[in-house]
Amino acid sequence: MSQPTRNRIIELVSRHCVRYQPTAADDLADTATALAGDTVRPDDLENLVVALKRARVISGAEMVALLSDYLNKKHQGINDNDA
Repeated sequence: MSQPTRNRIIELVSRHCVRYQPTAADDLADTATALAGDTVRPDDLENLVVALKRARVISGAEMVALLSDYLNKKHQGINDNDA
């Protein structure tokens, strides 16, 4: 991507006035995850990418690309501003 992923997400959210609103499906997923013994906790940026998809600002493929890039950098300990 030409811009760091974090900045791209924030820019899209700002431009389209999107905010994350948990749904009943999110609550169900959280419950199922907890019952399975997993500790998956999406951060604010991950939730904002989901919100962008729900608002039809980005496609499913764009959501996967943004999340993939963001999570790869996050788990490698790369500061997005350094990328």
